[in-house]
Amino acid sequence: MKPKEETTSGPRAVARDLHPERALLVFLLLLFGQLFLALWPTWDDGTYYDYGMLVPIVAPILFLWRWREIDRPPDQIAAALKALGRAPSTWILLVAGFLLVTFLRLIESVDSGWRAPLYLHWFTVWLVAAWLLSRLIGFSHLGRFLPVVVVTLLAVPLPSAVESSLIHGLTEGVAELSVTANLYMGFPVVRSGETLFAAGLPLQVSEGCSGIRSFQSSIFAGFLIGEFLRLGWIARIFLVASGVAIAFLANSGRVIFLVRHAFLDGQASLDKLHDVSGYVSLGATLVTIVLLGLLLERFAPPSRPND
Repeated sequence: MKPKEETTSGPRAVARDLHPERALLVFLLLLFGQLFLALWPTWDDGTYYDYGMLVPIVAPILFLWRWREIDRPPDQIAAALKALGRAPSTWILLVAGFLLVTFLRLIESVDSGWRAPLYLHWFTVWLVAAWLLSRLIGFSHLGRFLPVVVVTLLAVPLPSAVESSLIHGLTEGVAELSVTANLYMGFPVVRSGETLFAAGLPLQVSEGCSGIRSFQSSIFAGFLIGEFLRLGWIARIFLVASGVAIAFLANSGRVIFLVRHAFLDGQASLDKLHDVSGYVSLGATLVTIVLLGLLLERFAPPSRPND
C-alpha cells in the first residue's frame, strides 16, 4: 500500500503553519513581560501612571492587529525564524540584551523610582524586538508597529525633571484660572503660592489637584482611541491635543467648584467633595475624549492601510 499523502489542509496543517507565529509571540510576551514587571511599581503606587496597568492588555492586542495586516505567509515566517536561529548575530544580540536587562532589573529592584534605567530598559527591549521583526518582515513594515511603541512609551514615567516642571506649570495654570473665575463670580479667593484661601479655608492646588494624572491619562486615552478607531494622523494629533485641553479645563472646573463650596458650605463640604470631584473630573475627561474620537471617525478622512 502506498503511504497516505499528508494533506496540506485541516487542523494539523493549520497548527503547523501557526507554530512559528506562536513561538514568535511567546518570545515577545516574555521580552515585554519583564519590562511590564519593572514598570509595575510605578503603576501600582496610584499617583500619576496607574493607567499603565492597561498596557499589558492593549499592547498585545494592537500588535496582533497590526501583525495580521502584514499577511506574510507562515512558511516565510518559519524560514526566516530558522535563518535567525542559525545566525551568530542573533545569539550575540540576545545574550547582550539578556545581560543588559538583567543588570537593569537589579538596579530597578533596588530603586524602582529611578527613571533612567526604566527608559534604557524600554529602549533595549524595543531594539531587540525591532531587529527581530525587521529580519522577519523587513524594515519597510516596522512603521506599522509605531502605535504599539508609543503606547508602551506612554506607560513609562516621565523623567523627574520633566515631571516636576509639568506639575509646576499645571499648578500655576489651574490656580490662576481658578482665582480669576471665582473673582468673576464674586468669591474673593486669595492665592498664596499653591494654596487658595476661600473664606479663610485653605485649598491646596498641588500634584493631585494640578491635573498631572488627568494630563497623562488624557494623552494615553486620546492616542489609544485614535488607534482603535484608526483615525488619520492629523485627526489623532488633534484628538490628543484636545484631550490635554479638556483635562486642563475639567481639572480647573473642579478647583473652581471646590472653592465655591468652601465659601458656601465650609470645610466639611470641602473635605467630602475633594476626592469625589476628582473622579468626576477624570471620568468626564475620558468620556469627552471618547465622544470626540467618535465624532472625528465620522467626519475625518480614514487612515491609510499602512498607517
